[in-house]
Amino acid sequence: MVFTIPKILRAYFHHDRKLLTDLSRAAHRAVSRFVEMTAGAGVRPAMAVVKHTFGEGVRFHPHLHALVTSGGWDRNRVWHPMETWNQNVLRELFEIEVFRFLRRGDLLRRERMELIRSWPHSGFNVYVGGAVAPDDKTTLARIARYMLRAPVVMSRIRYDRDQATVRIDPHGAHNEGCLDLDVLDFIARLTVQIPESHERLVHYYGLYSNASRQRRVSNGRHETSACPADHSDGDESEWSRSRRIRWAKLIRQVWQEDPLLCPRCGGTMRIISFITDGAVIDKILRHIGYKHADTPPPRYHPPPQLCRSPLG
Repeated sequence: MVFTIPKILRAYFHHDRKLLTDLSRAAHRAVSRFVEMTAGAGVRPAMAVVKHTFGEGVRFHPHLHALVTSGGWDRNRVWHPMETWNQNVLRELFEIEVFRFLRRGDLLRRERMELIRSWPHSGFNVYVGGAVAPDDKTTLARIARYMLRAPVVMSRIRYDRDQATVRIDPHGAHNEGCLDLDVLDFIARLTVQIPESHERLVHYYGLYSNASRQRRVSNGRHETSACPADHSDGDESEWSRSRRIRWAKLIRQVWQEDPLLCPRCGGTMRIISFITDGAVIDKILRHIGYKHADTPPPRYHPPPQLCRSPLG
């Protein structure tokens, strides 16, 4: 799902980036209300929301991209699927939630709110994309990369040193629809996209949130692990093997290196045990004669003292 707001409201989020978190919560409340209206009271979806502040040409354009479960869970952890999503109803609920937190913060007057509502197209919109199958890892990875992309792609910008301009090719169309900006204007647009210190760009709600997982663990439930009902700790099942090698798959995806591939014979290595005691690790490394490839960092030296000016 993609949540957008009117241009007239963008200035509020430009002035105070903390409002982007309130915008994310408003989207979650709108989706939760819609699921309750459709699937029943007490049914809650799970969401992962990514805050975006950039649009075409690196313009400031606050909006949200979200991955939403196609249904929700009730208080008894029973799953209720959603057959259809009404984008018009979602848009109205999202509009109400945004107006609510802006009015609560004394940022929006009633006259401006009524003005926005009187427009044929207010600027509020909720786009609902197609569903992604659980086993479609390729599509899910593509959507995740799109949601977490950078404000500008380096391969689509060109700097003209003589003219002191930056050309942005938003669609890779080779000079079709390109935007030429003064280099200082480009820097100004780009710096607006820098998040604040300790600002979270991704928010998790429902069963995706850390607080929800902690509550389930404290109640003796471990639904997050998706463990089969007939699984036991000593059971060497397919599920156990997939859980144990998941870390290797992540390393392979990020670093393009297989940590379980033997560098000598090229065969697949088998994990015998995990050693976490530092003293034992050092003893093993000394025994096999292992030396760190990286040299230790140089010792810190204070900056040199500046000489006094001969002119006094």
